[in-house]
Amino acid sequence: MEGEPDNPGYAAFHQPRFTFLLELARERMPPAGGRLLDIGRSPLTSLLAGRLKTTVDSLGLEADAPLPNGHHHHFDLNDAADPARWRRGLGPYDVIVFAEVLEHLYTAPGLVLRYLRELLTADGCIIVQTPNAAALGKRVKLLIGRNPFERIRVDRSNPGHFREYTLAEMKELVAEAGLVVEASWMKYYFDARYAHHETGREPPALVRGALKNVLYRLLPPLLREGMTLVARRQPA
Repeated sequence: MEGEPDNPGYAAFHQPRFTFLLELARERMPPAGGRLLDIGRSPLTSLLAGRLKTTVDSLGLEADAPLPNGHHHHFDLNDAADPARWRRGLGPYDVIVFAEVLEHLYTAPGLVLRYLRELLTADGCIIVQTPNAAALGKRVKLLIGRNPFERIRVDRSNPGHFREYTLAEMKELVAEAGLVVEASWMKYYFDARYAHHETGREPPALVRGALKNVLYRLLPPLLREGMTLVARRQPA
């Protein structure tokens, strides 16, 4: 859930996604600068701070620690189920980047989003990014009798995907948390040439990966692998 800072294959595979997120965050930061929170410390945290030239904090499983342009705060978002255990004293933030983390949580998304809503400024937003549970590849696996979703892992410090969601589900969950969807996208924003990056040093699949990049981006939106939503507080 925290990303893989020493894995060049991971960084290459996710580079198009990072670029997309950086642009979304840049467009939604106040003109005079503001504060940003990145959920799940990863290479993206440093990219956000470097490109946006602003304070970027992070929130995740590691212990509290200073960052070059902010601070990392320890909090397990699964504890968002109990308001008595919420990490207090954070924010408020103009932008919260909640990217590729929701699927790793076993706590109901509505409870997690409700907690993050409390960390926003009055006109702040949450950028939520998560896999599409109904992507074409997963549908094909189900058709041939294979489970497209991984088993629950033994190692709690590196959880896999407990649950993935469809776009319709995500819009319902956002609304239940007292947020309004400002915009949503269904995209393939990965680089398939580096899809296999267990160690990060595997040779890229240059031809096959490049072909997949083209084909996956031509799919109808609801069959694409990535899903991103921008959500804001509901008007009072």
